[in-house]
Amino acid sequence: MKKFVIIALCLSLIGCSSLPHMIKPYSDPQYGMTKKEMFEQLGRPESVEIYKKTNMSFVEFYIYDKKYGDSVEQVPIGVIDNKVVGWGKTFYEDHISQDDIRIK
Repeated sequence: MKKFVIIALCLSLIGCSSLPHMIKPYSDPQYGMTKKEMFEQLGRPESVEIYKKTNMSFVEFYIYDKKYGDSVEQVPIGVIDNKVVGWGKTFYEDHISQDDIRIK
């Protein structure tokens, strides 16, 4: 009986441990999808950058890793007003200027 209690205790402790964040494979988002839909499709981003533009608007970039065999490409996804407006290195470079203030 004592062994049964010890095994049951160990199994319950294992069940309480949190699983590491599951990484979803990268797939291109769709224009106009919400931030929530993007997170559901792609999971958690590697990093986030938020910029305040000179016209007082904000642009957010969620950086995801796209894996090709052994190599990894970072893909920034642009979000304005909670909607996906574009992605990729060129989109990122076209929407960031030296006058923008990086908030995060």
